[in-house]
Amino acid sequence: MIEVENVEKSYGSLRALQGVSLRIAPGETFGLLGLNGAGKSTLSRILMGLLRADQGRVSVLGIDPARDPVAVRAKLGYLAEESVLYDELTAREHLELVAALRGVPRDQARARSDRLLEFLDLAVAADRATGGYSRGMRRKTAIACALVGDPEAVLLDEPTDGLDPDGARRFAEVLAELKRRGKAIIVASHILPLIERRCDRVGILDRGKVVAQGTLAELRAQANEPEADLERLFLVLTKREEKDARGLLE
Repeated sequence: MIEVENVEKSYGSLRALQGVSLRIAPGETFGLLGLNGAGKSTLSRILMGLLRADQGRVSVLGIDPARDPVAVRAKLGYLAEESVLYDELTAREHLELVAALRGVPRDQARARSDRLLEFLDLAVAADRATGGYSRGMRRKTAIACALVGDPEAVLLDEPTDGLDPDGARRFAEVLAELKRRGKAIIVASHILPLIERRCDRVGILDRGKVVAQGTLAELRAQANEPEADLERLFLVLTKREEKDARGLLE
């Protein structure tokens, strides 16, 4: 279970998070939807214990990240918005390093790494330094690093950024497996089709505030738009107007 209650975070005069409250149950895939700068990455860093909230309560699997960030990171798999890798290490070395830090026995870590590398189509390049990888290959390596420790919950920030269609499809299968295994999953993204198709519930974060959350049906009811897709719901619930570009380049 991941719980966030009335969390506030400011950077000087900028209020990045304003009274944010969320709850994600085991086995649930929760989509955190918002534009760039909405506060998604700030919330992710608070959940990981990389930032401390100014006020409010946060509990990740029963642990307060501000009090014991090391314990949280031992249980929570984290994919940062940017694929942070050591260019000199291979993909296999990255996975073995993360697994060792998480206390995974060596034989088990090796077998799990091999399965992840094969499934994510990295096996052929697994022993090449990641400094020579394409953006998509680096993203898949970072995804594998987030999963190799078999965390109890996962936090994925813009997970499909840089992935080609095949990589995105494989990631969708990974999400389905995590759900089958009862993991609490947060997918933070501004990619609406990913959130709409893969998440059980959605929270819309706009200018630091959660303006709506619920299933797609519940969001439609809140917006009074019974047939709307998530793109339309986002515009209505964040009170943004659709713009017509006709004549823009005349």
